[in-house]
Amino acid sequence: MADKTPVILVPMGFSEQSIQALDQALVFAKAMKASILLLAINNNDIHLREIFGVKDRKEDIHDKLEAKLNSIAAEHSASSGIAIEAMLTEGVVYEEIDRVSKEKDVDLVIMGTNGKPQNLRKRFIGSNAFRTVTLVDPPVITIKGIRNISSIKTIIFPLVLDRRSKEKVGPALHYARLFGAKIKVVSVLIEEDKEKVLKAHLKQVETFIKDHGIECTSEIIKPSKQQKGIVRNTLKYAYENEGDLMIITEDSKERDFTDFFIGTDVQAMIYHSEIPVMSITPSEVKWAAMWENM
Repeated sequence: MADKTPVILVPMGFSEQSIQALDQALVFAKAMKASILLLAINNNDIHLREIFGVKDRKEDIHDKLEAKLNSIAAEHSASSGIAIEAMLTEGVVYEEIDRVSKEKDVDLVIMGTNGKPQNLRKRFIGSNAFRTVTLVDPPVITIKGIRNISSIKTIIFPLVLDRRSKEKVGPALHYARLFGAKIKVVSVLIEEDKEKVLKAHLKQVETFIKDHGIECTSEIIKPSKQQKGIVRNTLKYAYENEGDLMIITEDSKERDFTDFFIGTDVQAMIYHSEIPVMSITPSEVKWAAMWENM
């Protein structure tokens, strides 16, 4: 039986960020030898109607969405040589992304985000990007479109004192091999008494990655009292080291009400990172075998 062709799902909201996400998805598709599923979701959203110049909420914009979607798919497929399938559905954005990703056995989701929602209601329910990250099974790459990439040379790997944080080693190795990239493992020291343990974790991960043939370095950041914060210091490190992709771990099982209202490090990374962020939801068993003998 022939190997399955990988599928990258790209949600299309017809905004500048979603067009840029499609452009970035082509970079991954070429490396992965993948096809792209371009998914538009008609959710009767006011912003979607504004894009298409439709003010009457009773007017059906299905045909306009479908025509524009097919045009974008055809144009990008012709210019890139990548197979792009267009699909239009109706429903709640993140729920449809999850449903279609399962139905089509998607390997990767790449979507645009315009940053942190500004009003209280949006902070409470979460952005489509964050809700997608916490809902779907495959890795999700979120893109703001500020620092676009033509390839991946450096992968930034933030590490915290949590066993689940190591579970992104497998995906990091996979994409490092695809692009011939190096990996930079970094930890921000928040509690000084944890430095010895943190160094041991860093060395363990660095050694493991090197043993699998990937160039790797590791570093602990000791922030000043005025510049504390994992997200702030990790992003600063990523920019200074010309990172092309950051891989973080998201665990939806531990979220509660306050995550939507106050925010988490995962949300902050997605909202503020100028480089693409890949969010991995840890599997209970998928990568666990890597660490049995360590």
